[in-house]
Amino acid sequence: MGGLLSYLWSAGGDVPDEKTTLTRNEKNAMRATWRVIYANKCDNGVAFFIRIFTQFPEAKKLFKNLEGLDDLDKLAKHPRMKAHALRVMAAINSWIDYLDDADVLIQLLVDIGISHAKHNVPEAYFDAIGGVVIWLVENKSGSAYSDYAKDAWIKAWGVIKPIMVNSLNEAAKSK
Repeated sequence: MGGLLSYLWSAGGDVPDEKTTLTRNEKNAMRATWRVIYANKCDNGVAFFIRIFTQFPEAKKLFKNLEGLDDLDKLAKHPRMKAHALRVMAAINSWIDYLDDADVLIQLLVDIGISHAKHNVPEAYFDAIGGVVIWLVENKSGSAYSDYAKDAWIKAWGVIKPIMVNSLNEAAKSK
């Protein structure tokens, strides 16, 4: 019986979605890792930003409401940092929620690009963000982590990033 259930579960699991190119198995691997990460969303969201600010200190200049908070330990505990981290984690969570509804997922990503254009976020930072998302998966998803899940996230970022960057650039042109 277990073999039949495994077969039924995996049947069609390697068929890529027309719009996202992600398979059901890849989406499930992403969901499994994200579930672990999101369970500790505040700490992991703060870790996400501390990682960005450590690797790209100039990125902190984009956060006007964090000016004067140069000590990363103090920054990590600051309510404004935690609040922003929670908003970002909720945004990523919405991507996961809509992996099976590509039209909604695309709109969510377009909206993120537009909102980041308003804050003059350079396109290059989206590469950094992708790297930090992968770092989260590698370091914060516990036993749900696998190379397969990491590869699924990398593949997804290859779809996600261009959508956000295109809308960022379009919005920047019309400012």
